[in-house]
Amino acid sequence: MSAARPADAAPDGSAPWAGRSAGEWMRRFSLGTAEFHARIGSTNDRARVLVREESPLPALVVADRQSAGRGRRGRRWASDTPLGLWCTVARDWPAGDLGPLSLRVGLAVARGIESEARGLRIEVKWPNDLLVSGRKLGGILCERAGGAVLVGIGINVNQQMRDLPLGLAPAGTSVLVESGRRVPRGRLLEAVMESLAQVWARTGRLIPREELAALQARSPLDGRRLSVDGAVRHSSGRPRTVQGLVATSTGMHPDGSLGLRDEGGRRLSLIAGSVSLKSTLKPGS
Repeated sequence: MSAARPADAAPDGSAPWAGRSAGEWMRRFSLGTAEFHARIGSTNDRARVLVREESPLPALVVADRQSAGRGRRGRRWASDTPLGLWCTVARDWPAGDLGPLSLRVGLAVARGIESEARGLRIEVKWPNDLLVSGRKLGGILCERAGGAVLVGIGINVNQQMRDLPLGLAPAGTSVLVESGRRVPRGRLLEAVMESLAQVWARTGRLIPREELAALQARSPLDGRRLSVDGAVRHSSGRPRTVQGLVATSTGMHPDGSLGLRDEGGRRLSLIAGSVSLKSTLKPGS
């Protein structure tokens, strides 16, 4: 059984979003549930409710605005605007670390955006950011919900510079700012969903070799000195927590961790955490 329940739709669920009814979106991408909201707290939170209610999966939740959008570690994501694409896909997914999935989704989303914004080259920064020339275009948030995974996607699409929040690091940007062209959100959603099909088709716990090579080519970190916070592992020991560790990135690993070489020459793997380019930090950091 399928469900089509857009928040602002007529009772028969046929009100369109970007020119398609919820049912048409469901058929186009073989979804079990599709919801389109004018304004919602968080698409990930709504998708979690759908999983808890045992709504048919895969499920897609799209919002024109999010009043409580968030990124990793509960950080606020400025998305209370209809100028971006804010959505979550909920799917059954094998148990295991979500690091490889976040990176794989980031690569797929980058490719989807580029198919609609010709000439744009998007970087995928470990663990979940989409950048253009060091400015943040979007992000990925993967969370567990029972036996399902919630894949949250946020993309700044048609904002002008004046629409983007100030004081962020890295600074924000949008598809419009970088390409000089507006992209219809419906067309972008379709491109992203099409690109994600390669992710859903391969559910292994490691990043496939060809995707890992593509991620390496798009990484803005390789060979750069970083300040590292998080859990690192040495081949000969258990994970330990570090803060402000200065290390050089040596590339992504198939398990989704980030390879590092500290100033003593030891090779480490960053399992979870965050990194900042050392050159972008304030003097004395």
